[in-house]
Amino acid sequence: MKNTFKLYFFFLLLFNNFSLLANDHLANDHIDKKIFNIINGVYEIVSWFDGKKLHKYPTVSGRWTFYEGQVISIIHNRINPDNYKSSVRWGKGEIKDKKFKYTYTESLNIKGNEKFSTFNTKLLFEGIRNFDVFLNNNEIKMVSENKNQVWTINEKGMVYNDKEWGEDKIFVERKWKRLTPIK
Repeated sequence: MKNTFKLYFFFLLLFNNFSLLANDHLANDHIDKKIFNIINGVYEIVSWFDGKKLHKYPTVSGRWTFYEGQVISIIHNRINPDNYKSSVRWGKGEIKDKKFKYTYTESLNIKGNEKFSTFNTKLLFEGIRNFDVFLNNNEIKMVSENKNQVWTINEKGMVYNDKEWGEDKIFVERKWKRLTPIK
């Protein structure tokens, strides 16, 4: 009788632990879906602070899109009229286990002015960028592993901060308005 009770108790504990794991997995899936719905959309740049000066359209313009796992970034920087900088990048991203991961797989970068310009296809970064995602109601905050990049995204738009952006490794803050509603 004691052995039967022990066996019954063992299976009860085992089943209970599996059901707790399944519930955690379902909860994470629900959170990931909510994060996905918040980030999924099209954004248009409103302003760009380069650590010294705030720039707005038409000096800076662009779009950033995350749609069903595809990432597209278009940025036009006309701050210096003798050396405009534009980039078009695209790649892929995913949300899994409360993390956002993305990479650009293609890039076209143009520098110059109307008289003379150069271009290259150098990627902004190699590999995949990983962000921890923190959900607070209908807003997410995404923080990179090295803590240099932070995104805050909600129904109104997105704010992106980078402590070491671009070739010059300067601080930037870009504010984007959301063009598509949250699902």
